[in-house]
Amino acid sequence: MSQDVAEMVERYLSEDQAQWARLASDIQYRRLHLLLLREILLELRKQNRQALRQASAEG
Repeated sequence: MSQDVAEMVERYLSEDQAQWARLASDIQYRRLHLLLLREILLELRKQNRQALRQASAEG
């Protein structure tokens, strides 16, 4: 995959509440899933970087 997953999701995450208010609740639910998955991905990356730093400092 040539494009970062977190960046790919960005185009679907609008901060315009008026735009989201016009959409169906199913869309809102899917948007919430995208937001949560993005946060999980970013947190996992952060933890992975910390683990790699610790491993390189120990080794």
